[in-house]
Amino acid sequence: MLITLDQIVKYLGQKVHDPYGREVGLLASVYSEVDGTVTAIEIVKSNYAETIPVSRVELTHDGVVIIPAWKAEALMLEKKLDRARKRARALEELYRKGQIPGHAYEDVKKKLDKELHTLRDQSRRIKEELKSRIGELENQIIHIEKAMTHLIISYTAGEIPESNFKVAIDNLRQLKNRAMDEKKDLEKHLELIEKLESEPLEIVRSVVEKIQTAPEPTTIPSTTQPIEVKVVNNA
Repeated sequence: MLITLDQIVKYLGQKVHDPYGREVGLLASVYSEVDGTVTAIEIVKSNYAETIPVSRVELTHDGVVIIPAWKAEALMLEKKLDRARKRARALEELYRKGQIPGHAYEDVKKKLDKELHTLRDQSRRIKEELKSRIGELENQIIHIEKAMTHLIISYTAGEIPESNFKVAIDNLRQLKNRAMDEKKDLEKHLELIEKLESEPLEIVRSVVEKIQTAPEPTTIPSTTQPIEVKVVNNA
């Protein structure tokens, strides 16, 4: 999505959040080209600043949203895998219908195989990142649940006033819900990537197998009998 300087300057100095509602920091500065196209933004957190590429920035009715790095990578990979899948399907269909010659098919197939090999490496790395983040969130959720449990016990025992308890428990519940929302999002993208990365390989392989396993043409035995020639002696 193209973002211009005119669209984003009104958010300078305001809080920015991630897609799950967590505060990321304050929008401190904007980097742009001479035509006003935004290339990156600067956000200030508690005691440091961070440059965020525009590929991770979204403008919504609620303000500026910062997409996590893992999600930006996953979305880009999904687009590439989907494009490769569609090309593989087109290649199979055209070859099956005899609309492209064999040498053209082989040339396109080699290029597609190279692209798929690169995507497989990217996919392996990104899936590991997604799984690692899921593990971090699972630990966070367990940690939050422990804190909630002790808080509830102390409140039930009459050690914490109700007003303080409600504020604290609401904050913990909100924190847990946002962690669970990100975890669900991670699982959704992980499932989609695994689906997309497997499909094009099967399609291309099916075409290759058709070629490799095609039966050799057999020689049809002739049913024509030899002609018997009789020599007649007229002497």
